Amino acid sequence: MRIVINRTDAIGDTLLTLPVAQLIKEHHPDAEIIFWVSHKSKDIFEYYNWVDKIWVMDRHAYWPARMVHSFKQIFSHEIDAYFFMAGSHFPSFFAWLKGIKFRGGLRSKWQSFVFLNHAIRQKRSLVEMHESDYNLLLLEKFKIKYQFKDREKLRPLLNIPSQDVVDAKERLKQRVLAQGIEWREKIIIIHPGMVGHTLNWPMFNFTSLMSEMEEMWPGRFTFVVSFTKADLPFINKIKGYLQDDKFTHLNKKIFFYDGGVLGLKEYLKVLKNATLFIGPSTGTTHLANCLDIPQIAIYSPIKVQSAMRWGPFSRSHEKCRVLIPDVVCGEQFFCAREECFYYKCMAKIEVDDVLVHVKELFIINKVIDDRGVHESNL
Repeated sequence: MRIVINRTDAIGDTLLTLPVAQLIKEHHPDAEIIFWVSHKSKDIFEYYNWVDKIWVMDRHAYWPARMVHSFKQIFSHEIDAYFFMAGSHFPSFFAWLKGIKFRGGLRSKWQSFVFLNHAIRQKRSLVEMHESDYNLLLLEKFKIKYQFKDREKLRPLLNIPSQDVVDAKERLKQRVLAQGIEWREKIIIIHPGMVGHTLNWPMFNFTSLMSEMEEMWPGRFTFVVSFTKADLPFINKIKGYLQDDKFTHLNKKIFFYDGGVLGLKEYLKVLKNATLFIGPSTGTTHLANCLDIPQIAIYSPIKVQSAMRWGPFSRSHEKCRVLIPDVVCGEQFFCAREECFYYKCMAKIEVDDVLVHVKELFIINKVIDDRGVHESNL
């Protein structure tokens, strides 16, 4: 049996669809599962064991090229079941045209009503559950029933060979030293950027957090601020704040890591070395979760942006803390801005609030002892 799962959109969304592959495999061990993904997501599948093959669609190619690509893949393979999770509907069209008997997935836009015969309508904007739970429930018409009690065993984990992780750390060290940045073996990775309209924590707070951590544990960590080209407005703000005299103690302490230079595969190996990851609602936060890195995730209170739907898959107290502004937000889709009594609510998550969780995670994961003194063997 060959099953194709179409998730040709963002990295984070793709990661939250991976449990679908595992649940199918548990019911159909001999099935060949193919994930149809965007180019930016392809590297994660080298480290995920439940998917047999990937097809890659270039989302930035002109639509005729994407259509030809979809036609060739559908008509050159025998496919028993096709699932549309999100992304391009060109594959859905050709799955319908070819007459694949089972065409399931999410019924939302008009194409899904026309091209899919076993799709399920879900009102995800009501935010009644996590995005991964919504995805898993789409298997019901494939006669696979998802039980919430099985959720944790379906956690998507990326398994990177340990030597690859060690080698990546050495390469990072050489890049850090080449820029005259001080190197420390323990790495804090902060990814402050995001795309879209989701509310973010202020860049001044990210800068102040690094400042407070350096003052609390001087000379103990290498701070790596990761970004891609789309995140440059956030990065430039942080660099601007660092010019202030109050942050001079951070000179030669922060390495800005452009993830677009060496690609996702190298970034995954670097990320696996992190002692702690801190970031907002973005794909990198989900990557850290899938690598089982201790993390602090900062989320918006707006309903469709909330951690209830888009938070990290696994939220064990030992490894993950999700912080949300303590406000009553009545907005479902977008921030009301000046009309809201709590406008700029993300700033209500104070640096000291985050530091409390940083210290707790450090203690639990034996980075520091319970007196806040850095362990001698580190």
